[in-house]
Amino acid sequence: MQTNQPAQPGQPGQPAAPGAPAAAPAKKIYTAGALRYTTGGVVMLFIWLLWGDFCFSIFEEIFSKFLPLYMKELKASSTLTGVLTGSLGGIVNVLFMPGISMASDRHRGRRGRRIPFLLWSTPCAVGSLILIGFTSEIGGWLHALLGGASPGVTVAAVTITMLCVFVAMYHFFNMVLVNLYQCLLRDVVPPALMARFLALFRVVSTGGRFVFSWYVLPHVLTHREWVFAGVGVVYTAAFLLMCWRVREGGYPPPPEEKPPGYLSTYAVYFRECLTAPIYRNFIFMYACVTAASTCVSPFVILFASETLKLSPEAYGRTFAWGWLAAAFAYVPFGWLCDKVSPMRVAVGALAGLMVSWGIGYFVLQGGTSWLVYWIAVQMFPSTAWNLGFTAVTMMLFHQEKFAQLSSGLNVIGFGSSILGSFLIGLFIDLTGQDYRMIFAWSFCWFALAVVLMALVYRDWKRLGGPDHYAPPLPGKTAAA
Repeated sequence: MQTNQPAQPGQPGQPAAPGAPAAAPAKKIYTAGALRYTTGGVVMLFIWLLWGDFCFSIFEEIFSKFLPLYMKELKASSTLTGVLTGSLGGIVNVLFMPGISMASDRHRGRRGRRIPFLLWSTPCAVGSLILIGFTSEIGGWLHALLGGASPGVTVAAVTITMLCVFVAMYHFFNMVLVNLYQCLLRDVVPPALMARFLALFRVVSTGGRFVFSWYVLPHVLTHREWVFAGVGVVYTAAFLLMCWRVREGGYPPPPEEKPPGYLSTYAVYFRECLTAPIYRNFIFMYACVTAASTCVSPFVILFASETLKLSPEAYGRTFAWGWLAAAFAYVPFGWLCDKVSPMRVAVGALAGLMVSWGIGYFVLQGGTSWLVYWIAVQMFPSTAWNLGFTAVTMMLFHQEKFAQLSSGLNVIGFGSSILGSFLIGLFIDLTGQDYRMIFAWSFCWFALAVVLMALVYRDWKRLGGPDHYAPPLPGKTAAA
C-alpha cells in the first residue's frame, strides 16, 4: 500500500474512537516525505525499482563492454576509444546536467518531478543504443550512397563518424536516466530502509551484470544486431512499466525566484555545489575516482584480451564470477553500513581499492591469476565502495536540492573523464599499447581520492556524524 493520505483512527499516531472495540495491532508504516507505505507497499515498491535496475544494469553493460571491442575491430586508436567511452560523456554532462537537474528539482507535475524526465529519456536512450548496434550496416549503406560523390571516403571512416554521432546521443539520454533514477530512489524509498534497499539494489544490478557477462558478452560481437535489439526492447518495456507502477509523493512548492538563464545557471549551479567544504571535497574526490575507474574501464577488457590473451569466453566468465561474488558480498556490506555507518565503509573501501590496483600491476600474468585477482582482490573493495558511496550520497546532500547537488558528482566527477579519458588513451598509445600501465594510473588517482575522502570524513563528524548529521543547504545556510 502506498498513499499520500493522513493517518486514520487506529493507525499509528491516532487514538481509537471512544467506546470502540480494541483495535487490531496497527500495521507498520514507513514514510518517505509525503509518501506512506505499509510493509506490503514497501515490498511492491522494492520489486518494481529492483526489476527496473536489473534491466538497466544489462543496458549499461552492453555499451561499456561492447564499445572498446568494437573500436578495436574498427582499428581505431586508443585515444579515440578513450574519447568516445569517457570524454564525450563528460562533455555532455558538463553542458547539460546543471540545467536538467535544477529543472527536475523545480518541476511539479502530475507524475512528480523525476518520472516525467525518465519517461521521455528512456525510449530515446534505447533508440540510440540500438543505432550503435547497427552502426556497421548504417555506415555501409551511407558509404554506398556517398561513394559516387566522394570516392576517397572509406567505409571505416563513415562507420566511425556515425558511431561518434550515435555514442553522443546515447551519452546525453543515458545521462538523464542515470542521474534522475538515483534522485527517484532518494525521493520514494523510506530513509529508514535506505541502506537495506541499496544492498538489494546492488545485488540485483550485480545479478544483471552476471547474466550479461556469462550469457551475452561472448556473443556481443558475433550477434551484435540481435543482442542490441533484444536488450533494447526488454529494457524499454521494463523501465516504462516501473515508471507506471511507482508513484512519487507531493513536494513543497519550488522557490518563487525566477529560474536563472542558461549561462547564469552555471554560475548558480557551481557556486551552490561547491560552497560547503564537505560537498566540494566529496565531489572532487569522485572526480579522482572517475579518473581511476571510469576512464580505465574500457582498457581493462583490452588488458584481458590483448595482454593476457584471454578469449571472450574466458574474460566474460571471469567478469561473471566476479559479479556473482559481489552479489553475495553486498548483503554483509549492507549490514556493515547499518552497523558502523556508510561513511566509514566508504573510507575503508576506497583505501582498499588503492591497494588492489597497486597489487594488480605486479601479480597479473595469465588466466588463473586474473580470475583470482578479479574475484578475491578487486571485487570485494569495489563492492564495499559501490554500496558505501551510494549510501553516503543519499544522506550527504540536502533533499531540497538533491538532484542539483548529487548531479555535481557527474558534472564535475564525470567531467574529469573529458580530460582523463583522453589522457589515458594517449598514455596507452605513448607506452606502445602497454595496457598493464592502467594499474599504475589508477593507483595514483585512488591515492589522491583517499586524501580528499579523509577531509569529507572530518567535516561529516564535525556536522553531527552518524547520529546527528545536518546537511548544509546552499543559498540558505552559511557554508560550514
